[in-house]
Amino acid sequence: MRIRTRRLTRALAATAVALTATGTLATLTTLPAQADEVRPAVGGAFAVVGHGFGHGIGMSQWGAQSRALSGQGYRTILDFYYPGTAVGNQANRTLRVGLTSFANAAVAISAPTSAQLTLSTSGQKLGPGQRLVVAPAGNGLSATVGSGNAANGGWKETWGGTVSISGPDGVLLQKGDGTFVRYDGTIRIVTGSNLTVVNDVPLETYLRGVVPAESPSSFAPEALKAQAVAARSYAMSVLNPQSQTDICDTTACQVYRGSELRDRNGATTWTTPASTDAAIAATAGETRSYGGQVAFTQFSSSNGGWTVNGSKPYLVARADPFSGPGAAAGSSVADWSATVPATAFDAACGNAGSATGLVITGRDGRGDYGGRVTTAKLLCTNGTTTLTGTRIRQLAGLRSDYFSVVSAVQQRYSALGGGGGPLGGATSAELATPNGLGSFQHFAGGSIYASAAGAYDVRGAIRSEWARLGWENGLGFPTTGDSRTPNGAGYYNHFQGGSVYWSPATGAHAVRGAIRSEWARLGWENGMGFPTTSDAPTPNGVGWYTKFQGGSIYWTPFAGAHAVRGAILQEWASLGWETGGLGFPVTSDAVLPNGRGFFTRFQGGAIYWSPSTGAHAVRGAVYDAWAAQGWENGSLGLPTGDEAWNGSTLTQTFQGGTLSFSSATGKVARV
Repeated sequence: MRIRTRRLTRALAATAVALTATGTLATLTTLPAQADEVRPAVGGAFAVVGHGFGHGIGMSQWGAQSRALSGQGYRTILDFYYPGTAVGNQANRTLRVGLTSFANAAVAISAPTSAQLTLSTSGQKLGPGQRLVVAPAGNGLSATVGSGNAANGGWKETWGGTVSISGPDGVLLQKGDGTFVRYDGTIRIVTGSNLTVVNDVPLETYLRGVVPAESPSSFAPEALKAQAVAARSYAMSVLNPQSQTDICDTTACQVYRGSELRDRNGATTWTTPASTDAAIAATAGETRSYGGQVAFTQFSSSNGGWTVNGSKPYLVARADPFSGPGAAAGSSVADWSATVPATAFDAACGNAGSATGLVITGRDGRGDYGGRVTTAKLLCTNGTTTLTGTRIRQLAGLRSDYFSVVSAVQQRYSALGGGGGPLGGATSAELATPNGLGSFQHFAGGSIYASAAGAYDVRGAIRSEWARLGWENGLGFPTTGDSRTPNGAGYYNHFQGGSVYWSPATGAHAVRGAIRSEWARLGWENGMGFPTTSDAPTPNGVGWYTKFQGGSIYWTPFAGAHAVRGAILQEWASLGWETGGLGFPVTSDAVLPNGRGFFTRFQGGAIYWSPSTGAHAVRGAVYDAWAAQGWENGSLGLPTGDEAWNGSTLTQTFQGGTLSFSSATGKVARV
């Protein structure tokens, strides 16, 4: 058992805590606010709430929808999200779109209709029902149709460079999951250090596969037009003539679906919607420009009510009430919640560490929660590490970095009735515990402490005793709230390192370790009553003890924890407690086998009690002789008197006779 009684002092930023005679807290002086948000992983997880979906830079797609529904035209929408930009124009041109999911692997190609495909290398035709597989082969490509055997209608070729495949109705590519995508324009397969699959497609045709992939096709026409212009401008602003591709087809650029999706059986599951096709046609060639260049028109699903500063002068942070919670009808991303297991952050701890908490140390100051998270500390079992809000979002799979980790302290406070509950009003900000492993907040009627063990209230005299023992550095964090004992006679809190029990008759006292376990075995307060002292070292420094209403429990490293009660306790006390001849107890009191009394064994003997004989200690050679004749079941029965010395002779009376011990001879005789 490890018990510490050293008192630790806590500096609480000019807080004065007073305990009234009734055991309740007097008014606490208000503490200054603390910027850091300390959030332990309560129950091994974090409860997170947040706004928005995506990076929040530029246009909010749900904000555009809300603005369109309110009557704004698409140019007005774009003016808000890209202030300072102007209407521009872009002639239709070919884009080289990198098809990410087909890179560095064999590509299965077929004709989407009865029209044949043509290969640029040899002029070979790929007819309906034929399947061409192109795969890396050394520094080139191998192309195989069927078995490759001409006799069976197949063929096989080896290509040393780039090959283009085209047809009047586009080209059908099969994905690794067996489904198909149809792409208009030309499919080009480029060899090199990696196999690259490119869709060479006209800009306006490309947009037909982008706009419905980025915005729901059910959006209002003006919102879809805004999306068409933003997508067209974005594509033109990121062109890279030095690369094999101009743009990718994923969220790393903007999502491009092609012109049709088919399932494994070849049945169409999606094609470009009429609503988005109409928006693209209505804005054909239109872009946003700035300083004579096409604007870098970033966008995301929802900014949650505030846009974010970007890398361009027209990508500025500003309030966007049309994208905030409740503003965009049908939006499920303006406001969201998630439960994130602490294990999601373990990889960031490194060296086999485990995440135990987060401390939000910086926000951008815009909007709810104080804005988006910019910096944070991750608390780990092996130390701390610094994270950005973006990194937290990535590790946790959150929708944005505009989030708040829910305060377990506030959840507990609300569950207890808030200001109208037993804790009353707050008298401090929520602060980090000095050991950095949790958070706490003081209230008029007590405190709430949160840690990985949970968030619980500690009140009155129990709180004062916990404080005396060193707060969370003494007994650890609370693992239960302030609770009434089952018998209704008092209150208790359990902590990581023990418990504190209070009753009007006894006050508040801590019970820990093996002493607590023995008290629990004996029935808690319904067995030995409430503690009347907290645990303390024995005067000889060998063990520890706690006194209860109905006895005491003593602990030593060699004997463990044992209870001593009633008349047996009084007899032991009269003989000098643990420093007398009996030493420490080695058993708790137990019923005699014949059921007529109780006994407790000690290092140097035993004390026996019965209603007819009282409590008497038996020790040494007399104890051994009595044991040899059958203890209390022998002819001597129970002891009826204490040992008495007469010169060199010790005698002790029993129900059935007397035993006499001679120190001169070392022998015991029955007299």
